[in-house]
Amino acid sequence: MNMKFAAATVLGTLSLAALAPTASAADNGFYLGAGVTNTNFRAEIDGIKDNTDDNGYKIIAGFRPLDWLAFEANYMDMGGIEEDGVKIDSTALTASALVLAEIGIVDLYARVGMANWNSDFSVQGVGNTSDDGWEPTYGAGVGVHFGSLGVRAEYERFSTEALNDQLDTDVGTVSLSFTYTFL
Repeated sequence: MNMKFAAATVLGTLSLAALAPTASAADNGFYLGAGVTNTNFRAEIDGIKDNTDDNGYKIIAGFRPLDWLAFEANYMDMGGIEEDGVKIDSTALTASALVLAEIGIVDLYARVGMANWNSDFSVQGVGNTSDDGWEPTYGAGVGVHFGSLGVRAEYERFSTEALNDQLDTDVGTVSLSFTYTFL
């Protein structure tokens, strides 16, 4: 994970909170959003380990029925790995429950859910294949809301076993997103 990206994301979100002391708390209801991601892949195959990260994007759809609870689906293009004739592109669709602690205009939250991941593999001179699966996912974040508009920074994590359990990957994603809640 790119720690500079994570630190800048958290500091930027907290700075927005400090600049808007008169803004109202978050609205409950349906919300949509989008953001940028930085995903770290720690992969191991046949005892060989690799650690790389790539940028991507996220699309968010959610429903917040209560001040302390939300349900959310995300589509993430997590980027991939490309080196030494090997290319891996990965995406995930997640469904999660978020438990929130609202402190004025700031929301602190934890998420737990399931991720349906898909990876496309290409090895130069060998061919292409793909693999997918369902894995538990979890994460935490901080958000700031200005009425219906919001900005948030979060960290999400899940692990995968692909290619008949030959490739183990830990996936960690840091994102900076904007949301809009429909009243």
